Order: sequence, then C-alpha cells, then structure tokens
Amino acid sequence: MHTRNVNTTAPESSRKMVEKASKALKEHAQVLIEAHRRLPEGVRVTITDISRHGDVQVEIRKFGVLDWRAWSFEPDFLADLERQLMAAEQK
Repeated sequence: MHTRNVNTTAPESSRKMVEKASKALKEHAQVLIEAHRRLPEGVRVTITDISRHGDVQVEIRKFGVLDWRAWSFEPDFLADLERQLMAAEQK
C-alpha cells in the first residue's frame, strides 16, 4: 500500500492572508471616510455590506440617491474611494 503526505496547511494559510488583506482594506477605507467628514449636507458615506470573506462595500449617497458604490476587492478600490470622496467634498 502506498501512502502520500498531503500538506493541508497551505489553503488555510492563504485564506488567512486574504482575510488579513481584506481587514487592512476595510480599515484603510474607514480611515479615508473619517478623513473626509467635511462633506456637504445631504451627502452620506457608509460601509453598507461586509461579505463573509471580509470584503466591504462602500456607498456614497446624495440626498438618498446612490451616487457611487464599490467593493474592496475591486481594482483600485482605495484610490477610487478617495477620488470620489474628494469630488463629493468639492460640491
């Protein structure tokens, strides 16, 4: 009978790395949102959803109407969030 050693730690390790990266993105998004609290009246920025993988969804609403929404796993999420926050402050 032949036996084979199987390394079961790799998937768990990669999952933990993804969870840490998601948590860091969420924290960075929260810092950006807090830094841009000088938004005009009627503009709200919220973290509206968190996936089971730790990804966050951020929304910017103007007088209740959705203006922008993105998930943290999307490319350039933080840069887009900051750009949208700066644009919302200007209006």
